[in-house]
Amino acid sequence: MHLKYGLFTLLVLSITACSNSDLESKPIGGDRDEYGCLPSAGYLWCERTQRCERSWELADAVGILHTEAEVKTYCDIIDDDDIEDDEGVNGLNYHY
Repeated sequence: MHLKYGLFTLLVLSITACSNSDLESKPIGGDRDEYGCLPSAGYLWCERTQRCERSWELADAVGILHTEAEVKTYCDIIDDDDIEDDEGVNGLNYHY
C-alpha cells in the first residue's frame, strides 16, 4: 500500500519537474503602452484629458457617442493608417 503512494508521489514529482519553466509567461494585464495605459483592460491614452481612459466611460462622461470615430476625434487620436494625403483625414490638416 505504501509502495503505491510512494510511486504515485514519485510520478507526480517527475511530471512537474519535467514541465518547461523556461517559457516566459506575461501576467494578465501586463501590456502597458508607452503612456502606461492597459489596453487589455480597455484603457487608451486621451490627449485631450491627458490620462488613460476607457472609451465607454469617457463617452458617457462627456456626452459623445461610443463609437471608435467619436472617441478618436474627441481624444485627438490619429493612426498612421488614417492619414491619406496632405489634406489629412476628412479634409482636416494634421501637423506633426
